[in-house]
Amino acid sequence: MSKYLLNFKSDIKHISKKNITYGFFTRVGGNSTGNYKSLNGSYNNNDKKKNVDSNRLMVTEKFKVEKKNFFFLNQIHSSKVIEVTTNNNKKKINADGMITKKKGVLLGILTADCAPMIILGEIYVGIIHVGWRGLLNGIIENSIMKLKKKGEKTQNLICLVGPHLQKKSFIVKNDFERMLIKKNKKEYITKVKGKLLFNFSKLILYNLKNMGVKKFKISKIDTYSNPELFFSHRYSKNYGNQDCGRQISVVGII
Repeated sequence: MSKYLLNFKSDIKHISKKNITYGFFTRVGGNSTGNYKSLNGSYNNNDKKKNVDSNRLMVTEKFKVEKKNFFFLNQIHSSKVIEVTTNNNKKKINADGMITKKKGVLLGILTADCAPMIILGEIYVGIIHVGWRGLLNGIIENSIMKLKKKGEKTQNLICLVGPHLQKKSFIVKNDFERMLIKKNKKEYITKVKGKLLFNFSKLILYNLKNMGVKKFKISKIDTYSNPELFFSHRYSKNYGNQDCGRQISVVGII
């Protein structure tokens, strides 16, 4: 399964933190079937629980972490960020970002077009589920501010963004454009052959730079255009399926 784990270690010269582990998984290499084939990490669909259990176990084994220390949030497309400690890593928490400094804890998020973002600090690591709602409401800013309050320096943070919906596939409607205009973000909408396209990646980049982040890598892989490698909610919806799986992204301190 390891060849289906994406990372940017060969692309980011700044990564020298030997005690940090992370990765963006594809949908390949798991046990689920049908719309959820095959490495589906989500229980919030009609996949069999035993398949999701097995898929998550494969991930923990890959990183040599105990299953009880593999922590997911209940993602709600918000801007809420929490710190994972030994006291709360068993609770169900509604949020879309988390940080930790605990050794042996693996943080995971689930995506299927939204952007998975991993943040590597000097003491802390973090992971964020970046949907367009969370992006517009400050999930990136809140995450970085939380890390700064914990003593991290922005210039030392490394932000890695995994595969997500790219501009060519992010078709939006007029109401979405009007919303961005009200937020003074009209430049992130482009009209091409009568279609309105949202530049999701460009706005992520702007928010990172605006927060003073200097070290980053943003994937150019489009989840929609690569259905054999990635779950894509939009692709699934457009081609007749009511539901699809979610790929897993993780970060931890080993």
